[in-house]
Amino acid sequence: MSNTIAAGKEEQHLHRLVLFSDAVFAIAITLLAIEIHPPEGWNGQVGSFFHLMAAKLLSYAVTFATVGVLWISHRRTFSRLHRADGLLDVLNFLMLGLVALLPLGTQLLWEVHSSGPLVLYVGLVAAIGLTQGLIWIHAAFIGRLAEPMGIGVRLFILARVSLLPGLFCGLSFLSLGTGTPWGFLAIGVIMLGLALIGRRLQPVTA
Repeated sequence: MSNTIAAGKEEQHLHRLVLFSDAVFAIAITLLAIEIHPPEGWNGQVGSFFHLMAAKLLSYAVTFATVGVLWISHRRTFSRLHRADGLLDVLNFLMLGLVALLPLGTQLLWEVHSSGPLVLYVGLVAAIGLTQGLIWIHAAFIGRLAEPMGIGVRLFILARVSLLPGLFCGLSFLSLGTGTPWGFLAIGVIMLGLALIGRRLQPVTA
């Protein structure tokens, strides 16, 4: 009886942690749209609108996609956990604190026309990915919070959650900054490669 109660509390702990995390991701995306205001000096022409809003809309699109990648990575990671503990809470809150800064980083991109905001923004996204990596290291290698799986699968997930957000963000801005599709093509190749590796490791996971 006591084991059943303990298991129920652990499941509730993990469930509430995931719900709170989902709320932070949703709020971060909502704040992105709230910070976008109509352009000053707009003459009412559609072409003029997109010309004046180009930097804001592109920054918004990249951040929206980045938050989506981070959320998917977070969802996949936590779907492999069967319980949570205090250290997982702390690491997850650290990661969410960085996610909550993304609207500020996005605003800097369109307000400050220099390389500094871009470096800070990509660094922020990379830091979020690395923090997700720390979450997985604790869950899968130290705290034993994850479901049983082979070492190869655990290392693959670690590389994916740690490196993919920073690469995705950096390559997106590379394409946007140079006006070439190579960054987006590289993202497609990386995603395809990860999908093939994941499919190959799938029997090990089961």
